[in-house]
Amino acid sequence: MRDILIILSLAGALASCATPQPGPPSHPLSPAAERGLQFVTRSCAGCHAVGYVGHSANAVAPPFASVRMRHTAIGLERSLAQIAREGHGEMPPIYMTAAETADIVAYIESLEPRAQ
Repeated sequence: MRDILIILSLAGALASCATPQPGPPSHPLSPAAERGLQFVTRSCAGCHAVGYVGHSANAVAPPFASVRMRHTAIGLERSLAQIAREGHGEMPPIYMTAAETADIVAYIESLEPRAQ
């Protein structure tokens, strides 16, 4: 019985590290937002929750839905450009082109709060 509890607690701990998949949007994503989603899923989802809901795997990495609430599109574009050059906190610099930055902004902007 004790071994089963240990296995279950380890499985629970590992499951909490799993990156949540983005929830379904209430509207189709634009092509730019779709490319942005692909980029952040590949490059950011290891630490950040990149979907419409969920908690980040790294507790200090804000979910993208909350990033959407803290930045304007222009501010977000500037922040991403700085992250590309210098990183931020624990996050290392992440190379992204201007087009990729615009796609990421389009995706994060698609995370606009929805009426329930």
